[in-house]
Amino acid sequence: MINKTRIFISSAYEEDLKTPRKIVKKHLEESGHYVPIFEDGDFGTWEKDTLKQCQDVVKASDVFVLLIHRKAGASSQLLPGNVTPAYLEYKAAVMENKHILVFVSPEVKESFFKIQKKLETLHNAFLNDNHRAPDSPFDPFEHWIIDEIENEGLAKQFLKTADPFIWAFLFELFQNGHWLYDFDISKAETQAQNISAMLSTSLRSVIGFISEREHIQTLKKQAAQLLHYGDYSLLMLHAYNEMIKDTGEMRKNWSAFLEKAISFFHCPVDIVQAPEYNPVVVNTIKDCFAAALYCSVEEQYLSLIGLTGDIPAPEEMSLDAGAFKKRTIGYKEETQSLYIAESISPFVLYLHFSLADPMTEEQITAYTDEIERAVMEQSEYHIECLKSLIGGKSVSPEDSVRFYSHEKQNTMRKSISQNLESLKRALDRGNTLFQKKW
Repeated sequence: MINKTRIFISSAYEEDLKTPRKIVKKHLEESGHYVPIFEDGDFGTWEKDTLKQCQDVVKASDVFVLLIHRKAGASSQLLPGNVTPAYLEYKAAVMENKHILVFVSPEVKESFFKIQKKLETLHNAFLNDNHRAPDSPFDPFEHWIIDEIENEGLAKQFLKTADPFIWAFLFELFQNGHWLYDFDISKAETQAQNISAMLSTSLRSVIGFISEREHIQTLKKQAAQLLHYGDYSLLMLHAYNEMIKDTGEMRKNWSAFLEKAISFFHCPVDIVQAPEYNPVVVNTIKDCFAAALYCSVEEQYLSLIGLTGDIPAPEEMSLDAGAFKKRTIGYKEETQSLYIAESISPFVLYLHFSLADPMTEEQITAYTDEIERAVMEQSEYHIECLKSLIGGKSVSPEDSVRFYSHEKQNTMRKSISQNLESLKRALDRGNTLFQKKW
């Protein structure tokens, strides 16, 4: 007998699946596993923060079993974001790297493969037209499916086999490389035995990875981030004090200061699309490899006063540049990199980041919010510290909560304000100590 594992069975809350789910649960528990299901009251009703609840449920499990039949959900109405509860559970399992097994009714699976090529064509057309992946897997197919059903299209005979969202769900599962196993609900007892045997075999190969300590890893990550910021703020405060005492060449001093500043921005961070309800990693920002600092000259133009890293930078730029008014995000095709420009009147700071995979300028524009979120979630305090030292008014970190749901914003603003107050006191104490020492 292998170690007891916690197996979560996910499916639409569909009448035809209630009995099969209980039969599967019975066989798995007889094999020594723990199998919570909604029918037994193991979980409550859907909360407003749906993704958080999904993550909590799936994080507590070791294996994720997905059953797909005809229905997308208990209601024909999709959740905000054009998704379903079962889909959110699946996405949570993907994000948590859970062991995933997918079982589909044979007639639904057969119909899917009849239209799979058409779905692929529609999906590729969506990518070409929008330069980004869809927020919901249903978006590329919704209008076509409705038109085919309402206008007696050639695909109607297949599409009517299941709810419209099911086809989008199956397409994503297939694209993600999941094998679609048959699950015939009319033979639930036999199918449940097969699932139990398959899991027992499968778990022998992954049991060593199941006992990860997620909570400890989260705490370690948070502690590392705090230590990283503490080191950064003290180092940059020291570097700034050294620079303002140096009466040498301004360009050289600012360049050396920027070199130290970006040396801490080297941790990869994912660009995640639709993180609140359908998180998809579209690219990864690798590191900050260059920075340039400009200063306004008599309110007529911007002049380069500091540069570090291998990046071409003009000596002068128009004062009308958008970055002089607000934070902007752009793309350098010659270096296949993106940049973030921060306004710090009378300065403008450009931070250049490399990407794991090439993107087009249209894609950078399409994913502007996601890129800003990725950089700010990881480096916002660092960037605010740097901007404060350079000498301008900074954008409040509280502005970043606009990326989150309204229900999270008050809690986040309160937490951010408390953190900023603590950080300000620490910086004030550090500044006093450095002034005394140097």
